[in-house]
Amino acid sequence: MTTPYERTRALRQAGELLELLAKREDIPADIRTRAQGALRHYPENWVLEAMAEEWQTFTGDKTFGLAPESEGQRG
Repeated sequence: MTTPYERTRALRQAGELLELLAKREDIPADIRTRAQGALRHYPENWVLEAMAEEWQTFTGDKTFGLAPESEGQRG
């Protein structure tokens, strides 16, 4: 079962992967273009963190959604 912390981390890591794909010159141009397009609408890390905090604050749901990552959970 995926925890809210794992879900938040997966979203952050997916954004990092899109950034990497968009910048690498050894990646085909069509892939770089698609990554850049997805990044236009992808939440920045600070937005993702705010979303996770708001989810926990407003819903009180600790089993679903997003949860802020602690330093020990980043990776």
